[in-house]
Amino acid sequence: MTRYAPHVYFFFFFAAAASYSPFLAYWLKETGLTSQQVGAIYAIGPLVALFVQPMWGFLCDKYGIEKAVLMICGLATPAIAFGYSSGAGFAVYAATAVCLAVFSSPMVPLSDAVAVAHVQKHRQTYGGARVWGSIGFALVVSPIGMLYERIGISRMFLFYMGLMIVVFFITAVLEKGTVRKNASWRDIGKLLGRKPFALFLLLILCVACGTQSFSVFFSVYVGSTGGNVTEKIGWLTAVSALSELPFFLFASRFADKFGYRTVLAAGAFAGSIRLLVVSFDPPTGVLLASQLLQGVAYGLFYAAGVQVANALCPEGWKSTGQSLFSMVYVNVAILIASNAGGWLIDYAGFGTMFRVASLLCAIGGVGFLAMRKGGKSLGAEEAA
Repeated sequence: MTRYAPHVYFFFFFAAAASYSPFLAYWLKETGLTSQQVGAIYAIGPLVALFVQPMWGFLCDKYGIEKAVLMICGLATPAIAFGYSSGAGFAVYAATAVCLAVFSSPMVPLSDAVAVAHVQKHRQTYGGARVWGSIGFALVVSPIGMLYERIGISRMFLFYMGLMIVVFFITAVLEKGTVRKNASWRDIGKLLGRKPFALFLLLILCVACGTQSFSVFFSVYVGSTGGNVTEKIGWLTAVSALSELPFFLFASRFADKFGYRTVLAAGAFAGSIRLLVVSFDPPTGVLLASQLLQGVAYGLFYAAGVQVANALCPEGWKSTGQSLFSMVYVNVAILIASNAGGWLIDYAGFGTMFRVASLLCAIGGVGFLAMRKGGKSLGAEEAA
């Protein structure tokens, strides 16, 4: 069990996410919020996380408390999420988002840091462990979407809590982190002062602003198309999750063959193409087909990004480095995308928002290719 603990952890962690995250924006919209207000709710959490996530990473690097933090946050996060179920309006939702960010923000980067250390020790690959997260997500999201269509979407908070309790117990068998007693807050500045790492994060931010626009507003967009919305969200999200499986599984092989910069560029361009297709409000069949690009746009891109972040950080700084990578890819990007995206939707429509997001992904992809052609190094090719 211990050998494959990250695999099992990822399976249930993302199964829990599948019961909740794809449907939240639609739930908020259904309770009466505007697109701008939905965007604002999604922006609050990342804004708070900008301050608390580096703190979590630093404390875990200094004291080796990844497991304890993951267990505490694993129970606190779904409990706080019940604040959204109250239907009490924007002010309560905003307060919920603030509290939620404190405990939810460290979970993904710490999970990644623990998983990378674990698979290296057992001669496995990060993608081989992370692919089980996509499997768990894909197996749950479509059936749960159909179930919500029948029993009501408000039940998602109960399902989320139940699955996260399972995650809590699995966390107990994960391996502890490495303690580095001389860790200091200056490490964050030192990491950001490393030009290869800073340039890597800048390009990640450009691509992530595009892809997170899709993540935040996709369920709202699907809701605008009518029909059995939660069921449709479930099927579309299931297809995208299934498309991730081969790319998480073979991410290291792709990187060995083509290099991490090329892989990151491919992910950026795939995201750009998908966003461009969706911007023209295609029929359901085309929309469903476009979801297959998720495998490259997220699965391959994210797996490569985790490995690059790990390679660019010295020993003892891994949790901090993963926290910074996650902070940029998730928090900073969602903060920008949710505010700008919500404004664009309300004043120019979904099509304009998705096309702007497509352009950002394309710019990031060109940036990665330019680095490669210019002979500049991310220092990450050894990450393979």
